[in-house]
Amino acid sequence: MTKAKVLFDKNYIIGQIDRRLMGSFVEHLRNCLYEGIYDPAHPDADAQGFRNDVKTLIKELGITAIRYPGGNFVSGYNWKDGVGPKEQRPRRREMAWRAIETNQVGINEFAAYLKELDIELIESVNLGVGTPMEAGELVDYCNGEGGSCWSDLRKRHGVEKPHGIERWCLGNEMDGEWQINTLTAQEYARKAKETAKIMKWMDPTSKLIACGSCTNEIDHKTFGEWDRIVLEECYDYIDYLSLHRYFNYRPNIHLAYPMRDDMSDIPFIFRDLQDYLDTIISACDFVKGKNRKKKSINISFDEWGVITPNEAASGTSNFAQFEFLDAIIYGGLLCTFINNAERVKIACQSLLVNVGGMISALPGKKAIRQAVFYPFRDMARLARGHALLPVAKLPEIETNHHDMQKSLVVAAAHDEENGKLQVFVMNCDLREDCELTLSFGSFDKLKGAGRSILYRDDIHSANSFDNEAAVTSEIAGLRNPENGSIVVNIQKHSWNVLSFNVQS
Repeated sequence: MTKAKVLFDKNYIIGQIDRRLMGSFVEHLRNCLYEGIYDPAHPDADAQGFRNDVKTLIKELGITAIRYPGGNFVSGYNWKDGVGPKEQRPRRREMAWRAIETNQVGINEFAAYLKELDIELIESVNLGVGTPMEAGELVDYCNGEGGSCWSDLRKRHGVEKPHGIERWCLGNEMDGEWQINTLTAQEYARKAKETAKIMKWMDPTSKLIACGSCTNEIDHKTFGEWDRIVLEECYDYIDYLSLHRYFNYRPNIHLAYPMRDDMSDIPFIFRDLQDYLDTIISACDFVKGKNRKKKSINISFDEWGVITPNEAASGTSNFAQFEFLDAIIYGGLLCTFINNAERVKIACQSLLVNVGGMISALPGKKAIRQAVFYPFRDMARLARGHALLPVAKLPEIETNHHDMQKSLVVAAAHDEENGKLQVFVMNCDLREDCELTLSFGSFDKLKGAGRSILYRDDIHSANSFDNEAAVTSEIAGLRNPENGSIVVNIQKHSWNVLSFNVQS
């Protein structure tokens, strides 16, 4: 058994936890939207064609914001195709994912869907083949009160009140060679700046998110320098810089770049994410200081996920089947975002349904929770108030490619208003439990309120439509701390939430 010591003190504050850290991402990609979220033929569909069983699980997850409609998709998408009478909407050949886009769901349908679920919409505009003026027209269509051609068109389409979309993404992954109309940093920076000007003229309340490096993988050559160039040009017009990253420890699976890591390297994932954030936040602050700016640019990590081992087939449709170990990694990634709450203000898990989804929902079947559903739900429900700085001595284990790495990731959220303290602990050691000593500094009186544990001895356990409860979390009791500390056993490869009531 390894040993760890962690101190949390209510005065050691990292920053306020933004509610948008618990966001997700929906793209017109395969069966994420169509047949997943929207399926008029499903027996549990509502009058608009959206599945009620999926809505129920989304509410249970506690998602606060959703980025839409892409993703690579948005770089070839004309938003005007997706408004007006459905029977008049064109079917387009969609280039990003090589499909036919029916345009049966567009901005009005999706905005109404999220309003029903009380989820904030973060809208993406097309800066691939799209123009700055088209982006501005979309803002006017969505947010205009009336009196202009585009806001009046929305009203003729049956949407009287503005959608009131506040946050907008200026394109998607424009430094990626896979993107429709990839741009150089200089090209993108100029286009983003001019787009931002028009969008803010259309709606001065808009908060804009510029594309930063879409990954920090070794072979991605624009990393860092792209961010500096974009910030130099756009600083006065943007509020966030967007980052993306999909984490993978399976050598037989590749995305844009060669895969180098294996299961032993899982602990490195969390240091790699922290290094990524440190580099880009430093770039933001370098440009801030160099140009004597007052405001700080925050981070929108609006695509993140873990690559699934396979996509399980059911009839003609596929769904991402996460293994238990992927859920543990989710917990560590979420802890890392909480530990950077001062600057990371938006984070969107990718994707919400089916393709990389926390929820699986196929035609004719009921929606089920994937293993990764549980740590996200824990964070979304409980991570309120201020993130606290962990002062820690953590165990280390050896990796095959990255030397010694810490095997425990910890985070804490103090909700002073409601008298709650939540401690989140992820152990990615595949062999040994950990004896964790938690000390609480200036917290005078704490009472154990319970513990949630996600653990399976078989790290390859996975939920399926035949066995949707193969991986679920369990609730246990938690004793009160004594003399300002408590010792708990953290099982190997497990996700844990320790809940305390703070006594006044």
